[in-house]
Amino acid sequence: MNSADAIKLMEDRNFLDKIYGFAYRRCRTSHEAEDLCSDIILAALGAVKNQTEIESLHALVWTVARRVYADHCRESSRGAEVVELSENLEGRDDIEDFIEGQDQRDRLRRIFKEITFLSKSYRDVMVMYYLDEMKVKDIASRLGLLETTVKQRLFSARNTVKKEIETMNERNLTLKPVNLVFFGTGSPVGNDARNKAERLFSQNLVYLCKDRPRTAKELSEELCVPMPYVEEELDIQCKGENGSYGLLRKLEGDRYITNVVLVDYEEYDSANKIYERYMPEVCARVRTAIEEKRAEIESLPFLGPRREPEFLLWSMINRCWYKIEGIVRGLVEKRFYADIRPADRPFTAVAIAVRPEDRPKFDFYGNDGTDAADVCGYKYVHMENRYGKRLKQSFACWENTSQNPALLMLLRSIGGLETANLSESERESAAKAIEAGYVRKNGSVLEPNVIVLDSRGMDDFNALSSSLADGLDDICEKIADDLGAFMKKRLPAHLTAEYRNYANLIAGIRGLSDLTEACLADGLLCQPKGGEGIVVVVRRNGE
Repeated sequence: MNSADAIKLMEDRNFLDKIYGFAYRRCRTSHEAEDLCSDIILAALGAVKNQTEIESLHALVWTVARRVYADHCRESSRGAEVVELSENLEGRDDIEDFIEGQDQRDRLRRIFKEITFLSKSYRDVMVMYYLDEMKVKDIASRLGLLETTVKQRLFSARNTVKKEIETMNERNLTLKPVNLVFFGTGSPVGNDARNKAERLFSQNLVYLCKDRPRTAKELSEELCVPMPYVEEELDIQCKGENGSYGLLRKLEGDRYITNVVLVDYEEYDSANKIYERYMPEVCARVRTAIEEKRAEIESLPFLGPRREPEFLLWSMINRCWYKIEGIVRGLVEKRFYADIRPADRPFTAVAIAVRPEDRPKFDFYGNDGTDAADVCGYKYVHMENRYGKRLKQSFACWENTSQNPALLMLLRSIGGLETANLSESERESAAKAIEAGYVRKNGSVLEPNVIVLDSRGMDDFNALSSSLADGLDDICEKIADDLGAFMKKRLPAHLTAEYRNYANLIAGIRGLSDLTEACLADGLLCQPKGGEGIVVVVRRNGE
C-alpha cells in the first residue's frame, strides 16, 4: 500500500469524521482539534511511506493517532505553541517527502478543507443542541446528516468541554428569550451580516453588546456558555458574511460592541408613534390635495378603463409617503446632525429585539418591480406592485413576465380582449389572471383591472403622486423636531454616524402603513378587492 491508497482512504468522509471525532474528544477547542487531526493525517501518510508492507491501514492510522496525541499532550504540557492549519499545509517541508505528485498534493489540500468543514459541523451540533435546544432529529434535518452522526458528534462534543457541560446542566441557561428582527437591504449581495445571526445563541450574544462593550469572559458568565463557544461566535459575528463586516465590532481590550443599530421593541414602537400621532392631520391634507388635483389625475394617459381616485390612491400614496419621509429625514439631518458625517457602510440594516411578552406591530408596505422587453407586441414593459398588510404580493422583483401566463394575459387585455377568441389553454390563463386580480371581465371582453399607463405618462403619474405631499412642510417640521430630539437621547454614541439608518429603518418602517390605515378610515382609500397597488407601464413598438 502506498500514499495514494492512504489518501484515498482519508478522502472517505465517514473515516475522516472518525479521525476528527477522535481529535475533538481530546481537545479544548475545535481549532485545536483541527490541528491534531491534521497532524494525525500527515503522520499516518509518513508511516505509510516508511513501511514496505501494511496489513491494515485502519489499524495503522489508529496506532499513529494515539502516538500523535501523546506527543501533542507532551508538547502542550511544555507550553508549546499550537501550529495553525495553514502552516500544516504550507510550512511543513516533510510533505514533499511522501507526496508523490501534484494531484496528491491537491487531494491532500481538499482533505484539510474537509477538516475545517468538520470543525464547524461539530461546533454547530453542539450549539444547536445545548443553546438552541433543538432535538437530534431536527439538527439532523437542518444539517443534512443522519441522526446517528449527530449523536456521535454530540458524544464527541460532550467530552470536549465536559466540565463546562456539567456546569451547563446544573444551572439554567441565562439566555434571554430575545429574537432579533432585522430590517434593511443587506446590500451588496454576499455581504449580509444578518445571515450569520439566525440562531438564538447568536442573537442573544449580539444583544448583550447593545449598550456597553463586553469581554468574552463577561459574555460567557452572563450566558452561562463555555468560553470556547463564545469566542468562536464573537469571531463569526465580527467577520459577518464577507469576512470583514459583521454585527459586532472589536474594541481595544478585547471588548465587543454592536456594529449596527439595535433597539428594544419599546424604542422602535415609540419612534414610530412620533409619525403615527400626526397621521390624521396628514390624511386631511392629502384629501384636500386630491380634490385640488382631481382633474390632473383623471387626465393621465391611462390605457385601461378609468378608475376612481380611491383605487388610484393605492399606487399613489406610497410615492406621497416617500416624499414626506424624505423631507423629515432632511430636516433631522440639518437640525440635529449637520456636523456628523454619515456612515458609509457596505451594509445597511437595523435590528429590533423582541421578547415573548411584546406584541410586536411590524406593519409595513413594500414595492417590487420587474421589466421586460419585446413581449406581447410592446417594446418595453414595466410592472410594479405594492404589498403589505392589506395587499398581497402579486409578483417579486425580476419576475419573468414572458413565463407568467397571467401577466401575459394582462398585457394582452390592454385595449380589450374578446374571450370568444381564446383557446382552451388561454381561457385557463385568463381565469388565473382574473383570480389574481390582474384583469376583469366586462361582458365578453377582458380588460385590465390595474393601472395601465403609456410610458410617456409615467413621469406625470410619479410627479402627481409626490405632489400630494405639497403643503405638508409645517407638519414635517413638527415630526422632525420630535424625531430628532428622540434620536439624540436614544442613538448610542458609538453609532451616531448611523443616524440615517435609524431615521429610515427604525422610525419610519410603520409610517406608510399608518398613513394607509388613516386614509382607509377616512374613506380616501377603498377596501381592496383585487388589482389595487399594481401599475403597468408600456411602450409600444415604434415609439
